[in-house]
Amino acid sequence: QALGMLLWHKHDVEKSLADLANFTPFPDEWTVEDKVLFEQAFSFHGKSFARIQQMLPDKLIPSLVKYYYSWKKTRSRTSVMDRQARRLLGRRDRDDSNDETDEHRPNPEGDAEPADPKKEAGPRKEPQYRHHPPARQRRRPPRGMRLSREDVAEVTANPDLGARALRQLDCQLVALKRQVRPEGPPQPAGPPRGDPSEPPPQSPQVQRIKQINSGLRQALDGGLEGLRPPEVGPRFSSRWTTDEQLLVVQALRRYGRDFPAVAAVLGNKTAAQVRSFVLGPRRRLGLERLLQE
Repeated sequence: QALGMLLWHKHDVEKSLADLANFTPFPDEWTVEDKVLFEQAFSFHGKSFARIQQMLPDKLIPSLVKYYYSWKKTRSRTSVMDRQARRLLGRRDRDDSNDETDEHRPNPEGDAEPADPKKEAGPRKEPQYRHHPPARQRRRPPRGMRLSREDVAEVTANPDLGARALRQLDCQLVALKRQVRPEGPPQPAGPPRGDPSEPPPQSPQVQRIKQINSGLRQALDGGLEGLRPPEVGPRFSSRWTTDEQLLVVQALRRYGRDFPAVAAVLGNKTAAQVRSFVLGPRRRLGLERLLQE
C-alpha cells in the first residue's frame, strides 16, 4: 500500500505519508461481541455474507469469509462434542428406569455388597466419550411391537404354542380370502327343484371355458396343414467355409462315398458339389486316406 501511495504521488515521500492515513485498512481484530454477532447473523442468513456485513458494518466481506472458514473448523469440533454429549444424556435418560431397578435389586446370594469408599466420597464422573454401549443396556423391540412378561413366559413354557398360533392365523387368513373372493355364485336355500338326476347349473365362467375348448378342438380336427409355414427351398452356395469343411470330414467318416447323404447333412450343397470338393483337394485335406478307411 505504501508503494502504491509513492507511485500515485510520483515518489513524493511527504505527500505519500500524509495521504497514507486516509487509506489505512480496517483492523482485522474480532472481539467477543463481533464473534457473537457473526454467529447470530450466520444462523439467520447462512452464507450470505452481504447480509452478514449489514450486521457487522466495520468488517469487509473478505474478512468475513476468512473468519468464517476459521470459525467453521472450531464449530465442527464443538458440534461433534455437543452431539456426543446430547447422545449420552439421551442414553442416561432412557436408562434411568433400568438403573433404578438394577440398583434396588436384592442380592440373590443374600450377601451384602462391601461399601465402596469412592462411591461414599461423592458421585463418580462419567467419561465424556463412551464408544461402547453399557452392558446393561437392553435391546428394545421394533416400533409397533409390544411384549409383555406374561406372553413371553407362556411362549417359553409351551414350545408348540407358537406353531399353533401361526396355524390359527393361517386359517383366519384363508377364511377372510374366501369372504373377499367367493368361489361361486351363492346357491338358493331350500330343496332342489326339478329332476334330481339333472346336473347342477354351471357358472358363466365354466361355460365360457368349455366353449373355447370346443372351438379349439374343432380347429384341431381340421388338421395342421393350413397352419404350417411354407417351406423355403435351400439356397445352395459354392463357397466352403471352415465349419462346412469340418462337417464334410465328419460326414465322410460316417457315410463314406455316399455323396447324397453327405449333401443332406450339409443342407446347402448338392451331391455334385460334394463330389468335386472331395475329389479335388482330397490330398491336401487328407480325405483320400479317410475314404480308404
